[in-house]
Amino acid sequence: MFGWNIIGILIWVAIILYLVFIIQNIRSRRIKMIIKQHKHFSWPNFILTVVEVVVLLVAAGWMFNQTFMDNPDLEDASRITSSVKYEPLIMKTGVGNSSYVTINSAKKRYSSQSYTFYKAGSKITASSDYASIAYGDTALDVNAEKIPYVKKTLKKMDKKYQRAYVAIYTATYKKNWQNGIGMHAGHLATRYYLIRVPDQSFIKQGKSPFKDE
Repeated sequence: MFGWNIIGILIWVAIILYLVFIIQNIRSRRIKMIIKQHKHFSWPNFILTVVEVVVLLVAAGWMFNQTFMDNPDLEDASRITSSVKYEPLIMKTGVGNSSYVTINSAKKRYSSQSYTFYKAGSKITASSDYASIAYGDTALDVNAEKIPYVKKTLKKMDKKYQRAYVAIYTATYKKNWQNGIGMHAGHLATRYYLIRVPDQSFIKQGKSPFKDE
């Protein structure tokens, strides 16, 4: 069930057990120091406590980073497996000009923006953090440069779909011990939508689907 992710689970369990050990060890040493040495403080005891706490903080900090702050290189074949799926867009018709994609914006201090588009069998609304729009002669939007799309393939798709498609990039963590440490093995790393339209006239401005908080 857990696969390689059991490594990360065991490390977290070890850190928790080490925390319990430190608490008991500090308490035990302090009691002995008071009873046997009739002291409330000693440098050797203090230094040992500091060392134990530092080891705990370093271990916990490292695991926190591995588990919650992991930011893998999407071109690192040892950790990531990826694929790109190309699907034609479905034009939305109605009042006003027909469009392939609608931009939903909240014009506030803490603004949010998303893109809504249709493809075969589904309607997708994606945050601008994980999607971008490319139009005109440029098949790759500047915001999508962070994703390892193949420009030659995008140009081929331009011809195949007349510049009206979505390139869905999906990256997944490989099932190995490196990813198991952060408990990411087999999980989704990221999904990105590159929305390609012929020109700006096929983009519609809409309202934000996100409610105020």
